[in-house]
Formats: sequence, structure tokens, C-alpha cells
Amino acid sequence: MYRPLSIIGLPVIAVLISFSLPSLAKDSPSPTQSLLIEAESFDDIGGWVIDQQSMDQMGSPYLMAHGLGRPVNDATKQINIEVGGKYRLWIRTRDWVAPWKTAVTKAAMKAVGTPGKFQLLIDGVPVPTVFGTQGAEWAWQDGGVVTLKKGKTPFALRDLTGFNGRCDAIILSTDQSFIPPNTVETLQPLRQKLLGITETPRDGGEYDLVVVGGGIAGICTAISAARKGCRVALIQNRPVLGGNNSSEVRVGLSGLIRQKPYTNLGNLVDEIDPVGHWALWDANK
Repeated sequence: MYRPLSIIGLPVIAVLISFSLPSLAKDSPSPTQSLLIEAESFDDIGGWVIDQQSMDQMGSPYLMAHGLGRPVNDATKQINIEVGGKYRLWIRTRDWVAPWKTAVTKAAMKAVGTPGKFQLLIDGVPVPTVFGTQGAEWAWQDGGVVTLKKGKTPFALRDLTGFNGRCDAIILSTDQSFIPPNTVETLQPLRQKLLGITETPRDGGEYDLVVVGGGIAGICTAISAARKGCRVALIQNRPVLGGNNSSEVRVGLSGLIRQKPYTNLGNLVDEIDPVGHWALWDANK
């Protein structure tokens, strides 16, 4: 089967940044040591998945523990601690069922508990705070003060329920008074500054056709154009191609094809994966 001549994926911000913040203590002898760790930058995301569907609302991709009721494997990363000492820990997360706890509805239909809760392990030891338990909106949950040794330290996100725990980012700061900004308007400029992101987009090259969206429609468009000799860029903001017909969403191909008066319409779809077989685009690719 033919493939597009060029496929470009939207870049996922996935880095660890060490930075200094001005200390609030007037007599502080040195700058504050702080670490920003984007959850999607973990070396091994284990059973967690990178979710990008809410970037407009909360400003960044995040890790989600989608285990269908079974806790997923830990996401892990080695963090280089340049300066040992006591750090204030913050994790940006949310209690995703909180909106239904206060909804005006029958009591029996109100959500209870915190199905998205998870822990952070530092050097194999869980931080006492359980995260994902506070607030309906994305916000920084205070994890208290932790002591970190200088050098490489293993961090792990441990899912406790398998019911879609969410972790956006981790901040560690020796400034005990530092509270990270939270709104997209205030947080995004900070992220851009710390991650070295400029307002000028990276030049991705020249193409005859740029297709935005790697669902079945986008895939068919890119393949058709490539077969006609076009240089094609297929841009997708998900980790896999296929859209609804991918392992993420798991909706099989179906529908009527080759209908009059356009009897060739659907040939390419059927070539990709036979219609009605309920195969998934990325299952065997």
C-alpha cells in the first residue's frame, strides 16, 4: 500500500527544565532552585497515555491513566537533581468527576469518590499526598515538602484506580513560598520561557499539499495526492493515525461505499482496511 511521501507530527513538548526563580527571602544567599517536569516527558509512560485533546482548555498535553478500572503500569523518569535539599512539590491535576458532585440532579446520580487519584513516587517512596483529588478545574495540588538528594533520582507516577487519573506537570522548588501560576494565560508564557519556545514556528519545508488531521479522511487525502505525484505533509496531533478508526477510539470502519453515481468512492477506504471488518488502522501497521 502506498504511503504519503512525508508525514509530519505536531511536536509534543516533552522536556525537563531546570531554572531559577527570584527568592522571596531578602537574605537568601543564592537563587531558588526549581524544576519543571512535563508529565509527557517521562522516559517510560508505562500504561499511561499522552492525551492532547484538552490543550485549548488547559494549555498542554498530559498523561492519563486509562485502564478501564484496572490500575495501569507506572510512568517513570530519571530526574537529575542538581542541588540537594528540601523542595516544595506541586502537581497540576484535577478531580475529573468533581463537576458532577455539585450538579443539581438527583442525589443518586451525583458522582462520589475520586476515581482519578494517583501517587508520585520519589526514589521508590510514595509522597504522602494522593493527587487528583481536589477541584473540578486543572490546578496545582500542593504535595508538601520533600527532601531530594543531589544526582539522578527515579520518579514514578502510580495510578491507583485505572479510571483516568490525569497529570499535567510537576514543579519542585526550594522556595517554600512559590506558588505556580495556573491559568492558561499566565502559565503558557512561563512554559514558553522555560522551554525555550519562540513565537516563530519551525520551518517544516515546502509541500504541494498539507493535510491537517490524520483520521481516515486525512489519510485517504494524503495517499491520493501522493499517488498523483504531490509532495504531501500529513499533520496529526495524536500519537497514532486513524482518528475514530484507531486503537485510541476503537471504532471500526463501516458504511456504504461504491454507491451510484460515484461508484469509485470508497475504494481507497476499503484498501486501507476492508469496510465492515472492524479492523483498526494502527493495529497492524
